[in-house]
Amino acid sequence: GPRRDLPIAVPIATQALHAVGVARALQLRGERQAVVTVCGDGATSKGDFAEALNLAGVWQLPVLFVVTNNQWAISVPRTAQSHAQTLAQKAVAAGVESLQVDGNDLLAMEYASRQALQQARDGGGPFLIEALTYRLTDHTTADDARRYRDDDEVSAHWAEDPVARIKAYLVEQSGWSKTDEEALQAECQAELDAAVEAYLATPPPAPESMFDYLYAELPQAYQGQRSELLARAAKAEAGKEHHHG
Repeated sequence: GPRRDLPIAVPIATQALHAVGVARALQLRGERQAVVTVCGDGATSKGDFAEALNLAGVWQLPVLFVVTNNQWAISVPRTAQSHAQTLAQKAVAAGVESLQVDGNDLLAMEYASRQALQQARDGGGPFLIEALTYRLTDHTTADDARRYRDDDEVSAHWAEDPVARIKAYLVEQSGWSKTDEEALQAECQAELDAAVEAYLATPPPAPESMFDYLYAELPQAYQGQRSELLARAAKAEAGKEHHHG
C-alpha cells in the first residue's frame, strides 16, 4: 500500500502528539493499523511527550513510542536529563506498558517492536520501548562533541556498534560474505539514488498548500491570509510577464 510517513517534526517531542492524533483517527475509523513515533532521550523531558503518553493511555490508542536513548540530548547527558532509573518507566504513570531493550541488538529490537505493534493492532493499547544505545558521532554537522565528552568514552561504545554486531552474527550464522555485503550496498545505493531522483523530479508545492492541510475547514482568519498570498503571487507573476514582454 501507499507509504504513510509524516514529515520530520523539528520542535522536540511534538511528533508524539501527532502520532496520538493519527492513532485516534485510526481508532475512530476502525482501521486495524498502528502508529510508530520515535524520539530521543531529551524529548522525554518535554510536556508534549507526557501529554501524548497520557492520552494514548486514556484512549488505549494503537501507537508505539520508541525512545532512542543514546545518552546525549545534544550536549546534555542522560544523567542530567532525568533522575528516573529508566526512561521506560515514564510510561507507568500513564498506564502504558513499556520495555527497555538493547537498542544495539537489531534482532531484539525487531522482536520487541513486532510484539508491541501486534498488541496495538489487536486493540491491546499503546506501548513504549526504550532503546538503549549510544550516539557515536556529533549531534549534527554544527556540533563538536569533543567539547563535552571524552574520546575514551566514545571509543568504548564503538565496540557496541549495531551494524558491526549484526554483521558478525550473519557471518557466524549464515556465512555472510564480502560479496553479500557488496551486493546489499549496491542495492541500497540504487534505492537511495532512485529516491533522490524522484525527489528532484517532483515540482515544488504551490505556496498556498501550506494552508490546505491544517484544518478540515480553514478558519476565516486563515482564509484571508490564503487569499492575500494568492493575490500577491498573481501580482508577482503578472509583473514577470510584463517585464519579459
